[in-house]
This record gives sequence, C-alpha cells and structure tokens, in this order.
Amino acid sequence: MRGIVSKVRYERGRCSCKVIDGKKEYSFYSKESLPQGSAVVVEGEEKEEPTCVIVLSGKEADEVHQEVKRNMAETLKIPEKPVLKNDEISIRLWPGIKKVATELLCAKKLGRNFILHFHGDADGIAGALALTNVFRCKAHQQNSAVYSVRDAFRDIGLAEQEGRPLVVLLDFGSNDASLEGLELLKAAGTEVIIIDHHPPGKNKDILNSCTISPDASKYTAGYLACEIAICCGVDRDEGEKLAKIACAGDKSDLLGSDSGDVEKAMVLDYLAAHISFGNNLDFYRKVMANEKLFSSIVMQAKESIAEAADRAMQQMKIIENGVKIVTFQLDNIVKKGEWPPASKITTCVFERLSKDEGIVCIGYTERSLIMRLNDLAAVKLSVNELAKEILQTMPDFTEGGGGHVKAGAIRVKIGFVKDVLGELIRKIKEKN
Repeated sequence: MRGIVSKVRYERGRCSCKVIDGKKEYSFYSKESLPQGSAVVVEGEEKEEPTCVIVLSGKEADEVHQEVKRNMAETLKIPEKPVLKNDEISIRLWPGIKKVATELLCAKKLGRNFILHFHGDADGIAGALALTNVFRCKAHQQNSAVYSVRDAFRDIGLAEQEGRPLVVLLDFGSNDASLEGLELLKAAGTEVIIIDHHPPGKNKDILNSCTISPDASKYTAGYLACEIAICCGVDRDEGEKLAKIACAGDKSDLLGSDSGDVEKAMVLDYLAAHISFGNNLDFYRKVMANEKLFSSIVMQAKESIAEAADRAMQQMKIIENGVKIVTFQLDNIVKKGEWPPASKITTCVFERLSKDEGIVCIGYTERSLIMRLNDLAAVKLSVNELAKEILQTMPDFTEGGGGHVKAGAIRVKIGFVKDVLGELIRKIKEKN
C-alpha cells in the first residue's frame, strides 16, 4: 500500500507506525524509525513487521500526499454554505473557505504539525483562538504585518525538525512586503495557507492558491478563521462569539457586534500591546474568563486611550481641500511597546470628528503615518491606493505600507516622515 505515516510511537524497542491512504488507516511495526508525515510504500501484513518499507521523496512523495488528500476530502463532512454570514460576498468566498478547511482537516488527520502565526490584534487573536479550539499547533503572535525573511528561516528550521509542517498566516502576509519570506518557504517545499482580509499583492501568484483575501475588508481575517473553524468542528455559538470580537476589533459591522464585543476586542488589543511575543493564547483565554481582571483592564484601556486622544487633539492641524485633512503628531504621546499604540489613538481621534463632511485623519510618528477615512472621503480616496502610490514615488523614504480602503498605514524611514506626510497631503489634495 501507499500512504502517509500519520503517527509514530516506540514500544519495547520497536517503532509502532500508523499509515493512512485517505480511506483507511493501517498499523504495523518497524525496526527502523520512520519520520511522521513521510510518504511510504509498505508491503506485508497489517499489525506485523512489513517485508518491505520504502520512504519516498521528491515528486513521488508529493504524488502520494496529493492522492491521500484527495481520498480524505471525499469523506469530509463540510457545510455547503457559510454558517455565520450567508450573503453574496460570503457565498463567493465559500469555495476558498471550504478549501482551507479541507486542507487543515486533512493535515490534522495525517498528523502534520501546524505552525500558526497570528497578527497581534483582536482580529488575529480571536481567529487564532477559534482555530486552536480544533487544531494543536505551535502558535506565535506576530506584531508586524510582514512575514519577513527571518520568519521564513525560523519556520524552515522547524520544518526540518518536524517533517512536512503546514505554515498558517492569519491576518497578515498578503502584502508585497512579505513576498521574499513567502518565496523562501515555497523554495524550501513548505506549504503555506494565508487567511487574510488585506488586498493581496504579487505573492498571490507564488502560493498554492490556498489564500483567502476578500476585496471587502469588513470580512475580517478573524471572521474567515471562525467560519473555517466551524467547518472543522468548532461549536457554532463559540465560533460566532469569537467572530463578533474579531469584527469589533477591526470596526466591521458584518455580524452586528455589540458593546460587549467591542470591550472584549479592546482587552485583547490591550493585552497584545503588552505581551508582544510567543504563544499567549491560553493566557488570553484565562484573562477573558476572569471577570474582575477583565473589568479592570477595560477601565484602564478606555481611560488611557481617551487621555492620549485629548493630547493629540490639542495639536491638530486642519487643511480644508474638498475633504478635511486632520493631522497630528504622536511621538510625544506614544511609547514604543506600550498602550495605547498610535493606531488606537488615531482611531479614537477620528471617531470624535464630525461625520458630516469628508474626513482624512492622519496620526504620525517618526516611523509611521496612520490613516483613517470616513465614508464621504472614501468616495474618491482609498488608503491602500494612497499607500501604494507613496511607496512607488518615494521608495527611498519608505519601508512598506498598505491597508484597506478606509484604514491603513505607511512605514517611513527615520528622518523622512515630514517629507512623506507632505507628499501624502499633496496627493490627497490632487484627488479632490
């Protein structure tokens, strides 16, 4: 038979193996150790020591993996339509959601190791909490929006130790700045799944088409992850609860998040700002379940954002040009690695501004420009398109950037923020 080694353990000096062909699982003993996740050809009787075991590699191994996954996919029971939001866009996204769910379930059945990188905000964390309710994995919080070359080399090193792992990027990785890291993973033969809601860049052409990145940003990465998790066995109510938190974290009205969801999202953001590395998901779960601690964090988080927004608004500059362009400096307010981050302060100021006219709100530090647009401004403008244009026209001044239509940021090299801000304002004026 041909199949994949899905489980390995040692009993009395012998290697006990389980091999699955996608339809049935076979057990046998071997004198030699077989790597979990390897493709093999086994000859002999089940539950006995085989007469011959051949470990396949290269193209032959890939063919066996694909064959086994096809066999498995036929037996999986996955819903035929979206569970949480059954509208036109969700239905259009459903084939991608279903494909990712199938890939993850097959990987779980094959005993493959997961490496999950989740973005360190409420959207990414809520999605990661949903996925880890189904899958055991090595989870890492990622506070950068870029999957870097360093990230890739770390995962390639883990791949050599674990044997055919699957790397999942949640709420980041679709941007062009992640291209180099993703190309390295592909060259190393490591499979990648990206669950994101940011507009895809050039990297969409180098992956195994296992990427979900909708055009509409309100279909957040956390929501997508929760739909996937429900497909894979998570309780619907639990999935919906986490999806609403994810949407609240990214100001999405997709699922009708309430004030309680907004507070939960804020607490996750608050925690992520103070705990910036490693796998913190169990800690996040414990904090969310501790009513007294949760309430204390809510109070502290709200007070600190309001105080920071007050200080920012005292130094606002306003330019009237078709839309109202509001700018304010945050260097003397934001402390690196502490709450509230520049993005939260900018959002708070933006939400306080009048919505009766087009508003472009820009908070800036020496390293970044954070942008927010209201609906009236978004008629003619897009943050993501503005960021792309700045990156193209000022490559020596910038390091990256992007986002959605109404929210995003540009990463700036030290010493050039005023130059980039001036060019950004010029482009906004030009388009109005």
